[in-house]
Amino acid sequence: MQYSIRELRARKKETQEQTAAAIGVSTQTYCAWEKDISKVAVSKVMALANHFGVKLSQIFLG
Repeated sequence: MQYSIRELRARKKETQEQTAAAIGVSTQTYCAWEKDISKVAVSKVMALANHFGVKLSQIFLG
C-alpha cells in the first residue's frame, strides 16, 4: 500500500513545520512537496521513509 506524505504526516500527528525540521528542510519546501508543486529531492526520500517508519516503496510522490 502507498501513502502520500500528507497522509503519513497526519498519521504521525505532526505539523508541516515539525516534519520539515525533522528531515532538514524548510517548511516552505515541505509544503510544496505536499501540494505537489515541487518534487522531493532524491536525497530526502530516504529521510522521509525513515522519519515515517515506512519503506521507500510505500511513499507515493505524485
